[in-house]
Amino acid sequence: MKTFLSFFFSLLFLAACQPSLHYEDTGRALEYKSGEKTLFAYNYATVYPPAGVDTVYKRSGFFHPVNDMAGETLTNLSPSDHYHHYGLWYAWTKTTFEGDEIDFWNVYKKQGTVRFREFTEISDTGFSAVLDHIVYPDSSAEKTAMIENLEIRIGKPDGAAYYLDYITTVQCATTSPITLEQYRYGGLVIRTRADWTPDRTAFLTSEGYTRENADNTNARWALFGGKTDKGDACILILSHPSNLNYPEPLRIWDEKANAGTGDMMWNFSPTKKYPHTLDPSDELRLHYRIFVFDNPIHADRAERLWQRFTEEYPEYINYTF
Repeated sequence: MKTFLSFFFSLLFLAACQPSLHYEDTGRALEYKSGEKTLFAYNYATVYPPAGVDTVYKRSGFFHPVNDMAGETLTNLSPSDHYHHYGLWYAWTKTTFEGDEIDFWNVYKKQGTVRFREFTEISDTGFSAVLDHIVYPDSSAEKTAMIENLEIRIGKPDGAAYYLDYITTVQCATTSPITLEQYRYGGLVIRTRADWTPDRTAFLTSEGYTRENADNTNARWALFGGKTDKGDACILILSHPSNLNYPEPLRIWDEKANAGTGDMMWNFSPTKKYPHTLDPSDELRLHYRIFVFDNPIHADRAERLWQRFTEEYPEYINYTF
């Protein structure tokens, strides 16, 4: 009995010592933290590009920074080569709406953008938000073409990792359909830190492809990681089998992309091979799980995590990574 009580109180002590998962609202972003460590920030207020850059690049409703548990930032916000890259974000590139081509990704075209509208729920373990996909923003022709409902749930950090369940559902905002045209990129995307160049990183997909040959292949999961100033880190993104055109095509920058700088942008792109028309009575729902690790992981571990993800959904269970 004494041994059992000692064990029981030891568990209580360890639980009490675990850093609390909570959020802080800065008035511009929700910052989710484990103890004093910021895991990530969701920018709901409009963020403008650096001084002197055309304000057409402003955007709200994206994640940056995304940090590992050691506090290293793994995302890149509005780098000078692509001011319209916003850390971890979501946008469609080539679409057709009411007879016009609308690009919600390349905002410099002034055809479209994505704008945060409101939160519908906020808690220490996640949030739900509404975003508007706007055509011809800041003009007399401005109109909302799609409404996005975003749900984020956070897996309890275990000391070396955490995850986000990222569920986005888009619907038509008018009686007009919108076609997500076949195009090489669009959807959920991440731009990683500038020093994650080929000599410091590795990329791998569920089908065994690497950065050299993964572009335009299909994947159930993909991971990318490398050296940081404090050690190693890795981002693993799992795609759920319910997603459009699953297993999803990938768009990744190879080592020669971006004028040979070697840094990385990668994207699960459901309409890379086939278009999809969203009718007013329809919705498009995509579900991803995004892990952030403080260490590199191997394919067998990624596969186990993907299997568990597909088995447990729609329940959200905290578990040992």
